[in-house]
Amino acid sequence: MSDPNFDHSEGDWEEFSSEPYWSESQWRNYLKGSDRDTARFLSIYNSLKDKPNHLDEVASLMGWDAEDISMTDELSFMDHAQDSGDDTSDTSNDIDGLNSFGEDSDRDEDSEMSDQSGAPYTLHRHPVFVVTRSLYRYLHQSWEHFMVHSEYAVSPKLCWDYANSLHQAEMNVLLSIQALDLGDFGLSICHLKNSLSALNQTLHLLNQLTHPNEAFVNGFCHEARIRLFDLRELWIRVMGDCRHECQRRPGEQD
Repeated sequence: MSDPNFDHSEGDWEEFSSEPYWSESQWRNYLKGSDRDTARFLSIYNSLKDKPNHLDEVASLMGWDAEDISMTDELSFMDHAQDSGDDTSDTSNDIDGLNSFGEDSDRDEDSEMSDQSGAPYTLHRHPVFVVTRSLYRYLHQSWEHFMVHSEYAVSPKLCWDYANSLHQAEMNVLLSIQALDLGDFGLSICHLKNSLSALNQTLHLLNQLTHPNEAFVNGFCHEARIRLFDLRELWIRVMGDCRHECQRRPGEQD
């Protein structure tokens, strides 16, 4: 999965430094394109999440190869960058509606994405970034939805602990992607371990949730666990690639 000839260094940035500087409006449009990538991923993911091997199928439909679900296969990424309850229940309808969280309209996607051609290199379009950002976008919005419909059913401390566990996991993954971009594979592994620890805390807190409507809380937890287990699978894959890189680099092994 990893390119044995890949060795990211500070010199790699020189080829990008000669690119024309973008204006604020150009960067704003670029970020809107990143948001559309997130919405597109969630739309595809939500339609396939109950199928076996759905992560790989979603990646294929996003135009990513299997090797793209990696933070060490930089060259492959650059090629792509440049070119559950009763249906009759009102409460279960709320749970079903969670699947649309984070999905924006993409009616003008084709015309707007054409503006991304020749875009400078950033991490926003890295598959691991898109997947992590998309699934945590869902987790944050579904938690907000749960709290709105759970007045007095969840303690303030549990609310804080759950939200903080989401934040810590997402933040550490973003830092791990940044570390990989600088070629610091050992540092990336450390951040991924922190993310996995925070994700396990999220799963632990899910077991403590209560609600007068059992179908509602069970539906919420079921949908959250699907995303969390997929995130864990993705990060473990990436960590394996990082360890492979460390093994072939003297001084980076434990």
